Amino acid sequence: MTTTTGQTQSTASLSIMELKDTLTVMVSKYNLAYDLTQSPVKVGPDCYMFYATPLDALCRKKGLCTIQSYYALTGGETIVIMDKNKNHL
Repeated sequence: MTTTTGQTQSTASLSIMELKDTLTVMVSKYNLAYDLTQSPVKVGPDCYMFYATPLDALCRKKGLCTIQSYYALTGGETIVIMDKNKNHL
C-alpha cells in the first residue's frame, strides 16, 4: 500500500502517472534505468509491462546497454517487479 496525505491507497488503484513515479524509485534499487517518457502498458489485471535497461558492468563500462521488458504486479500490498522469465527481482 502507498500512503498519501493521511490516507492509505491500495497499489491496485494507482494511476499510470503514480505507477511511473513509483517505478522510477523501485527500479533504481534493482540497478535498472527506466525512461519516464514511456508509460507502462497494462497487459492484464494488475499487471503492467515496462521497458528498462539493466545497468550492469557491460553497460556502465563499455556502453553495451540493452533494453529489456519487465512487469510490475500491482495487485498486492506492494508492487512486485518481475523480468521476462517471471523471476522476481
